[in-house]
Amino acid sequence: MQGQRILWAQLLTVFALALLTWLAIGYSLYWRFWWFDIPMHILGGVWAGFCAAWLLARRDEIFSLVLCIVFALAVGIGWEIFEYSEGIAMPQYLSYPLDTVKDIFMGLLGASLAFLIARRL
Repeated sequence: MQGQRILWAQLLTVFALALLTWLAIGYSLYWRFWWFDIPMHILGGVWAGFCAAWLLARRDEIFSLVLCIVFALAVGIGWEIFEYSEGIAMPQYLSYPLDTVKDIFMGLLGASLAFLIARRL
């Protein structure tokens, strides 16, 4: 039963993430609000954490904070590579490395939050 609750939490999170991304692109929220990227990366980390917890729950294994964080770290690094390769990120600015570190840290924070929520589900 716990796996099903985590799945629903994961689906709700990815739906919210998709809706917010659609609104952000449609209304240029990433460019209007400098901070809008932060909650989006936290939400992405929450999704990755729920995904890891759900995968482990399906295998009848006890999920741990470390595994949720490692999974979110892999997803976050993959996303940053995607941003860079597609030209979404702007590496010509001096703050780009700091932004990348902040994005990955926010994803890890989100995964930690997902772990705490999943433990209670």
